[in-house]
Amino acid sequence: MERNTKLNEILVSLMNSVLKVEEQSIKESSNIDLSMTEIHTLEAIGAGKLKTMTQVAGALKISVSTLTVAVNKLVKKGYVERCRIPEDRRIVKIGLTQTGKDVVAEHQAFHHNMIEDITANMTDAEVEVLLKSLEGLRDFFRMQLIKPVRSEGAMELKSMNLNGLSIPIPIFQGGMGIGISMWKLASAVAKCGGVGVISAAQPGYMETDFYTDPLSANVRAIRRQVERAVEAVKGVPGAGPIGINMMCVARNYEEIVKAAVEAGAKVIISGAGLPTALPGMVKGKDIKLIPIVSSARAAALIIRSWAKKHNRMPDAFVFEGPKAGGHLGYKEEQLEIADENFYKTLMEIKAEIASIPECKLIVGGGIFSREDVQTALSYGADGVQVGTRFVATEECDAPDSFKQAYVDCQKSDIAIIKSPVGMPGRAIRNKFVKEVAEWEEKRPIERCNGCMSACNPKVAPYCITEALIAAANGDAENGLVFCGSNAHLVDRIVKVKDVFDDLTGTEAEEN
Repeated sequence: MERNTKLNEILVSLMNSVLKVEEQSIKESSNIDLSMTEIHTLEAIGAGKLKTMTQVAGALKISVSTLTVAVNKLVKKGYVERCRIPEDRRIVKIGLTQTGKDVVAEHQAFHHNMIEDITANMTDAEVEVLLKSLEGLRDFFRMQLIKPVRSEGAMELKSMNLNGLSIPIPIFQGGMGIGISMWKLASAVAKCGGVGVISAAQPGYMETDFYTDPLSANVRAIRRQVERAVEAVKGVPGAGPIGINMMCVARNYEEIVKAAVEAGAKVIISGAGLPTALPGMVKGKDIKLIPIVSSARAAALIIRSWAKKHNRMPDAFVFEGPKAGGHLGYKEEQLEIADENFYKTLMEIKAEIASIPECKLIVGGGIFSREDVQTALSYGADGVQVGTRFVATEECDAPDSFKQAYVDCQKSDIAIIKSPVGMPGRAIRNKFVKEVAEWEEKRPIERCNGCMSACNPKVAPYCITEALIAAANGDAENGLVFCGSNAHLVDRIVKVKDVFDDLTGTEAEEN
């Protein structure tokens, strides 16, 4: 107890002392008429390239409106200037004047000298211990800001405003391909108020020219699928938007994305890699962009890349955990530890994206019950992504044999497989999966349309497109049936509305 008291005294004293020393350094400089907050704003703007208000607000973890007030004052004081971009006069960026740059340089020198003085009499080993300890403290306080919400009542899904796009019930239907989540399922989900998502994985597999001209077949098919879904929900009160799910490793990524947007998709969800080029493909379009990530590091990389290359931030992120179906964003040996750290990772991602005003976090992978939804919300999720539950619905585009495979499977039937694209995947252990596991040599791939950039047909054990198409065409034993970790909990085929009622508790409230 005495040790804890002493630690508390030191921490409080340390935090106060750092602030006082900083303030004192400002007072000693007769040329600076700035508060500490204003100096930190100047540092966020930086002495390098001009930045947008959104970029600076993100770095400071404040809203753009709050930053605007601060910048107005700094402009009047002569430390900041607004500049219009010659290529597009509508865009205004901010930068430091020479006076502002001098202030930042002086303040950075203060911090440099402070660290030099602190570590002057320390050995390298002692500095490393100090660094590790401070990193631990930083992470602790960071997580305290986003620890689970304690609520006396059950937490509920609230309508979401995704940067101007209304989502009445933030349940995002997972994009399941090939041929599983197409226009029928997507429109049914959207009619219930969620986000209906069409899988953009080989959508043209039923086109007559799929093997001779896969690009044309897929572009034509995704356009038709989106148009039919949009038309189906047109005029439906309380309907949510239609979007697509596109894998980064898919070939012809840009062509399919553009076709979907032109057809009326309002949301692009993209994973299986980092969608660093995505904003450039839809520049000037009213489209919401949602990357799928499995770590805070991946989210940070996307944020930095998009800000630097495209001057845009993601509208939301999907954190897809290790219990998801299909291809997984983890190495097989990482799955167990990733599952144990699921909610810790969720909070780390939440902390990472907190710098982006209005950016939402959607959580997927193992979301099966209302309790799962409420737990995700308590850890900071704004919405959930659900896939497995929607497969076993009357409106799902999958054949009956595919749906029945979910109903019939046991927990022991769900397996982790090695996909030809280099990722682990989760699927039902059927005849096909068992045979692949027993093959001593790879089987020749007779036809390849180059669907995945990460797949080499010369070494791939089988063609994943052919395996998925077989299942989509009704052969649930000799095709690949992807599923989530909770597929064994499915016990019957229901309607999409039944799934919504169960996840939101609507049915229970009505009864």
